[in-house]
Amino acid sequence: MNKKIILLVDDDCDDAEFFRWAMKGTEETFAVKFVDSGDAALNLLSELDSLPDLILLDAGMPKMDGWELLRLIKLDSKFGNVPVIMMATSNGVKGIGEAHSLGAEAYIVKPSDFSELKLIMQQLCIGVQANLKNTLESMRSNLPENIYTFS
Repeated sequence: MNKKIILLVDDDCDDAEFFRWAMKGTEETFAVKFVDSGDAALNLLSELDSLPDLILLDAGMPKMDGWELLRLIKLDSKFGNVPVIMMATSNGVKGIGEAHSLGAEAYIVKPSDFSELKLIMQQLCIGVQANLKNTLESMRSNLPENIYTFS
């Protein structure tokens, strides 16, 4: 089984460490890459040969906040289809609406218990696999019945 790559973008090292601690026991399923700024996230995404399966993004970072980073991610043709979960410290209706309008798949309040986040991550990663499988099957079904090659 291939590990699902998760990119965690959060300027708070304590939150990142808490996330790593909470993910113990999922090492066979998930591999986590961590960056502490929007600029570092864009640089990493641009350099990666294989994109992450999921991006966890803190909304409230200095310099480039998570909202601006989300907008840039979703506008980019290379990594715009990577699912993003926005994380914030409050559950304001404005934040939830903004996250969805900018293309985030989910918005969660930074949890003290990561069981909800693990469940969302698993569902999104399974969904990505299902979408890829459906796309491949659709492409195969649209191929001509008889394909000839000439040497």
